[in-house]
Amino acid sequence: MSDTENEDDRSKLEFVDTVSIETDKDTLWEFISDAENLAEVVPGAQSVTKHTERRYSLEIERGIGHVSVSLDGEFELVEMDEPDWIIAEGEAFDSTTASTFDVLAAMEMAETEDGAVDLSYSAQLFYTGGVASLGARLLKKFIESDVNRYFENVKERVEAD
Repeated sequence: MSDTENEDDRSKLEFVDTVSIETDKDTLWEFISDAENLAEVVPGAQSVTKHTERRYSLEIERGIGHVSVSLDGEFELVEMDEPDWIIAEGEAFDSTTASTFDVLAAMEMAETEDGAVDLSYSAQLFYTGGVASLGARLLKKFIESDVNRYFENVKERVEAD
């Protein structure tokens, strides 16, 4: 996000939830920190490339209502305490709609008494550009669906191993 960009000029969406996964924290951490796995579980991901232990680039193609977006971006794990929690920041741009997306997300993993892991997450997504013409309610519906699909995909893959 540019230092000159005014936060008031951007729209904001927030997401918070917890998903229970039948695994242990180390296995879950290993899965979600592998770029190849991310490419398979992020809805619309064309590629996820790991550049360093903490920095990744990604390409995502999604249809949101009548608009198609091709996001090109990167994210970084800015703080983490393996295997307990991660804080990540990311940014992406869609040239078709001249839309920018900035995200701040956190995930925390806590083992439960029954041997599962509660994966809690929260995210703030700021966006500008043509995609804002879709309206916050419609955009939130599509993005929330993708967020839920991501965590369902992680759950399915980790529990299948």
